[in-house]
Amino acid sequence: MTRLVSLFLGALLLCLLPILKAAESNDSANTSGYKLFPRDLIAMSILGEPDMTIERRIDGDGRVSLPLIGSVSLRGLSTTEAENKIRQVYIERQIYIRPQVSLSVKEYYPREVFVLGQVRTPGKITLPIEASSISIVEAISKAGGFTRISKGESVQVTRKLSNGAEQSTTVDVAGMIDGKGTKTGFIIQPDDVIFVPERLF
Repeated sequence: MTRLVSLFLGALLLCLLPILKAAESNDSANTSGYKLFPRDLIAMSILGEPDMTIERRIDGDGRVSLPLIGSVSLRGLSTTEAENKIRQVYIERQIYIRPQVSLSVKEYYPREVFVLGQVRTPGKITLPIEASSISIVEAISKAGGFTRISKGESVQVTRKLSNGAEQSTTVDVAGMIDGKGTKTGFIIQPDDVIFVPERLF
């Protein structure tokens, strides 16, 4: 009988392992430097204040509306940094003396970049959940790499700034790959558009 119980518990543990690993992965994304992003769905609570347990989606400007204090910008903050900022606002507004704020991400909004032009598989690339950015070399690689007629030393990156304006930068990606150019990586952010032009022979 004891052996049967042991076998049952062992089988149950094997079934639960994928679930436990998924939960661990989700927790690590919350605590390992993950940066909050517009459209993320967050959950916030204050210890001992049941009415302050809420879920809110961060808006397109990176702000979220919270009870009693209104709109607060959380864009680019880790969950720990966001907790500290919210805690400080409640203290400064003299709403709570020493609030214990807890914040987590309930739903991660897809972070996407677009790679167009002379790459093997042009289109949309979704960043990993735990990543708020990737290098341009990695982005080109995820798009299948350069085609035979690409002009990899003149890749254009277009980025929308917070004021609504667009910024265009020329990047020598081919030089980064072959080691002949700059060794400084260029970081691609969500919603960036990468265009690889065609080489004119």
